[in-house]
Amino acid sequence: MLQRFLLVFSLIICLPQIALANFADRPDVKKFITQMTKKHHFVKSELVTLFNHVKIKPIVIQSIKAPLEIKPWYAYQKLFVTEWRIRQGAEFWNKYQSTLERAEKIYGVPASIIVATIGVETKYGQNTGEHRVIDALSNIAFSSSPRAPFFRSELEQFLLLVREHHLNPLNVMGSYAGAIGQPQFMPSSYRFYAVNFSGNSRIDLSHNEVDVIGSVANYYNKHGWKTNQPVVARAPTQAQPFGFLTHNRSPAAFTVSGQKTKLVELQGYYGREYWLAYPNFDVIKRYNPSDLYAMAVYQLSYQISMLRGKTDNA
Repeated sequence: MLQRFLLVFSLIICLPQIALANFADRPDVKKFITQMTKKHHFVKSELVTLFNHVKIKPIVIQSIKAPLEIKPWYAYQKLFVTEWRIRQGAEFWNKYQSTLERAEKIYGVPASIIVATIGVETKYGQNTGEHRVIDALSNIAFSSSPRAPFFRSELEQFLLLVREHHLNPLNVMGSYAGAIGQPQFMPSSYRFYAVNFSGNSRIDLSHNEVDVIGSVANYYNKHGWKTNQPVVARAPTQAQPFGFLTHNRSPAAFTVSGQKTKLVELQGYYGREYWLAYPNFDVIKRYNPSDLYAMAVYQLSYQISMLRGKTDNA
């Protein structure tokens, strides 16, 4: 396996130097390279060559500072719960119905949630990212961002991923945050949760929708998805809306019909919206730790189900 990885890197040596010729001379990059050679037995000279091909991308740093999740809910909702995504989601479901049924049976995750996740992430594979993953991860990993340690860890995982899957690290494309493929898995998620659901010779989350479906389902399953349990429900809005609820540990946590829930407050177009979120809501947030994201996935899944005459995730 290591020999195949060295062959991939040998191709890099033939490429012209791009952008910052001495990126690998930076002290923090040098330290990272040394750690990778000691911990994972990479060849130092090949890592130096690789990092000297990293392109500086100011837009990456700008994007990580201003993610879409800082928008109010009514603006975020308009971006992701759209007529196009609902219609295309239903078509995607119809096209891969047997695969989705198999994934639902094996992993216990509703087909609607799987489809909606892919729809929110990449518009069903139409927008998987325009940045080289090595550039995106390196720009943030060696920046002053408070999230730099996380991205250094993901950069480590990315190098292990391309070695294991025999990929050219300069050819893997993704988002400004280094997320890969149709499900936008970070490298660590790709390594630990991607599955060969198609039975092909390798896992492909960029072009193989069968692998994508199985991997999204596996991700949610491994993070604790509760089969046949709700995601969210509208909270009552009377003058004393929560008098009937039993407090559980914190002011924002309640028990409803024996199930733990928490109160989610969102800024709707006409005012505040209040929802009771069940454990599955937090499972969706393991994908993206934002109430807006989880609500968008849920509402898109519900609308797709309604279009197909099925509401198995409600």
